[in-house]
Amino acid sequence: MATKKEELHELVDWLPEGLWEKAHKSLLSELKKADPVAYALYTAPEDDEEETEEERLAVEEAYADIAAGRIISDEELARELGLEP
Repeated sequence: MATKKEELHELVDWLPEGLWEKAHKSLLSELKKADPVAYALYTAPEDDEEETEEERLAVEEAYADIAAGRIISDEELARELGLEP
């Protein structure tokens, strides 16, 4: 038996082309109500700026820290920032 998500994918495939825009707007409207953060992420413009050398080096440093085990858990970070009792 198909899940609701699988059924929705199938319905999209069956949807006549003339209804795509209406269905898209309706789904976005529902997403905005249900999860404003997900909506904002989904509708945010694509980042089309080139990565700077500073950003590239920061990412390289972060991966090196992960590889070396220089990481802390979310819980530990929250404690350090005083966000947990």
